Parts: sequence; C-alpha cells; structure tokens
Amino acid sequence: MDSQTKSSSRPRIFAATFVSELAVGAHVGGVGALIAILARDFNVPINDFAILSSFLGLGMMLFSLISRWLLDFTAGTILRLASYLVILGALGSAFLPWRWMIILAGLMTGLGASLVILIVPAVLAGPRRARDIALANGASSAASVATPLLYGVLDSIPGFQGRWAVLIMMLPAIYVLATIKNIDFVNTPSAYAERWRGRRGRRRRKDFADAFGQVGTVQAFGGAENVADDELARATMAAAASSVHVPDLSVSEYVPASLAPHVDPWKQRARVGTGIFRVFLSLLPEFALYTWGIARLVQIGVPTATAASLGAVFPLGVAAGRLSASFLIRWRYIFLASILSTVAGTTIVAVGINTPQLVAGLLLAGMGTALLYPITVDDMVALPGLSANRAAALSSLGGGAAVFLIPIVLPQVQSVLSTGESLLLLVPLVILLYLLPDGRKYEPLPEID
Repeated sequence: MDSQTKSSSRPRIFAATFVSELAVGAHVGGVGALIAILARDFNVPINDFAILSSFLGLGMMLFSLISRWLLDFTAGTILRLASYLVILGALGSAFLPWRWMIILAGLMTGLGASLVILIVPAVLAGPRRARDIALANGASSAASVATPLLYGVLDSIPGFQGRWAVLIMMLPAIYVLATIKNIDFVNTPSAYAERWRGRRGRRRRKDFADAFGQVGTVQAFGGAENVADDELARATMAAAASSVHVPDLSVSEYVPASLAPHVDPWKQRARVGTGIFRVFLSLLPEFALYTWGIARLVQIGVPTATAASLGAVFPLGVAAGRLSASFLIRWRYIFLASILSTVAGTTIVAVGINTPQLVAGLLLAGMGTALLYPITVDDMVALPGLSANRAAALSSLGGGAAVFLIPIVLPQVQSVLSTGESLLLLVPLVILLYLLPDGRKYEPLPEID
C-alpha cells in the first residue's frame, strides 16, 4: 500500500481544522489579558497595547476583500501559512523586549487567526458541514474561556511572566503542521472529500468528528422552518467571535433570496448598507468587553493576575448564551432579550464599583451579545436579491471593521472620558441596532399556478 493510500485511510482534515480553531479562541479570549499584562510589565497605559486586539478585525477585512484570489491556493497552503504566522507571533509576543516588535508579533498572530477563520467553511464544506463547523466552533469557544485563566495562573507564579501564556497558541499550530504534512489537498480539498475518497458505495471512513454526538436540526432565526446541514448551526453552539457564517437557507414565511422579485436598486443598496451596519453594531459590545472588561477590573483595583482570570466570565457568558439558543431559538423575543441583556450587562460593567458587580455585568453582557452577531448575519442572508455567499462576505467585512476599529477608537475616547464612561457609549449603539430595520419585511412573490 503506497503512502497516499495510507494517508487517505485515516482522515485527518477535520482534526486539523478542529485544532486550528483552538488558536483562534485562544487569541480572541486571551488578548484582553495579554494587553493588561503587557501594559503593567512595560509600565505604560493599557491604550498603548490596545491595538493588539484590532489585528483580528484587520485580517478579517483584508482577507474578505481578497478571498476570491486567496482561495485559489489549496487549503493546506493557507493552513500552513496561518500556523507559521501564529507560531512566530506567539514567540514574539512572549519574549520580545521591545514594544513595537511585540505589536508586530501581535499583527502576525491576528492575521494567522484570520486565515483560519477564512478557510474553515471551505475545508468543512459538504453535507456534514453544520455538524463539523459547530464542533470546530465549540473548540474555539472552549479555548476562549480557558485562556484568560491560564494568563492569570502563570502571572501569579513567582518567576513566571504572564505573557508566556500566549505560547499556548503554538500547540495547535504545531499540531496542524504535523497533521496536514502528507494530506493531498488537491484531490481531497475538504474533510467530506477525504472521508469518501475511493469508497465507491462503501461507508465513509471514520474520523475525529465521530467522537462527538450528532448536531441537531436548527431553526432559522427568521421563521418556523427547521434548517439542517447549515452553518446556522453555529448559532446554537458555543463560539468565540468568528466570521464563519455562510448559510444557505430559506425560511417558509419569507421569500428565498435567490427567488426574490426585482427590487429598486437604491432601496436594495440601502437595505444592504443597513444590514452591514447592523452586523458592525452587533460586534461592538462583544469585542469592546473582550478587551476592556479586564481593563475595568484593573481600574477598580483588582490585581492584574486576578483580573486576567476573572476576564474568563465574559467568554463564558457568550458560550452560555449561544448554547441556550438551542432551546430559546423558537422564542420570538430572543433578539429583544439579547439587546436588553447586553445593555444591562454593559451598564453594570461601566458603572460598577466592586468586583462582584463587574463579574456579574460581564457574565450578563456575554450572554446578551452571544446571539447579536448570528442574528444580524442571518438577517443579511434573508435579504432579497443577495446570495448567501455575498451576504457572508459583506457580513465579514462589517464584523471585521468593528473588531478593527474598537481598539483604535476607544483609546481616543478615553483621552476625554474614563474607561467606564467610554463603555457607556456602547449602550445607545446597541439600542440603535434594535431600532434599525432588519430587512425581513418585503413583498412576497406572486403565487405560481
């Protein structure tokens, strides 16, 4: 049996993709703690390192714009590039003694994580994509919860530096490089293709995904129909903020986008622009609190190591909120409830005066923000005359803009206002998100005899 046959007998693409999402979650969940620790170690304001949390958004915007050309390369090439960027960025963030070099290393880490986000839907394409992407997304969420705890533990050990925790991102990257070394991504470009290659009617090969239970059917946010085998399943699984949401669904009480009647081009541009802006608004509180939640804890006198650990309650709230969607998704007021929870939690974090109040606020805000992004993206997909892939690309652009701009704008605001007062500015923006039209109400198609 040749090496290629041996390689194909043990599907590994899903395992590599699953593990690569751990690096994404570690970056998203840990960047706030890393910023706080670096600011303390270099004796500079937190704002000096806030740019580190914007690089994921920069990568999301950049790669969404050039994805048409970038995806001409094989998935293996992109995964390798992502892994190398993550490894080099983690090493630099952990050990470099110069601030500007650490920021450059953070850029490499953010771009590497963005590449993983880009390639996941392509690598996990196929009839099992809902299950596979949901599982990979769950890995990302688990890492986002655990990483702040690791920063806090390392920072509290004498002789250790808290920023060394960033090295945890190297482990999944190294695993991915070792796992995909002999995978033929030309003939088996996806996990689905690898499972079925050469089977010719026989049952598919088992892989790492089979170690988990089945992902159930998911109901679309906009209507009553259950949608199986769709990336919307991500909304019911724990997640660390990600742009991977490329649904292909239609809802019975709405006109499928692909069959929608012709609409006025100016109205269509307004709807699409509003949709992008809603996606942008949906991620503002989430990424602001990932970074500045820990900063608020430090501001009220919580030791940096303790604040880094307590920062895990926000991604924990996000995870709990997305998991709750599996049974709350039929509730017609789920979007309103998410808005109210986000407003209440953000307000508590902004004005709280002690640790229990801030921890409770972070947990509540995390649960509230959990579904804002999936719901607004789903609304984009439901727009008439807009393909699912186009909607996903535009959503990624809007989301990436939010992730990129938050760490740049907030420090400027904080030159005038305190951190708490700056976070209060998010409240009217979240309310605006609720008031903006979702684009769901449009004229149905005439009945066809």
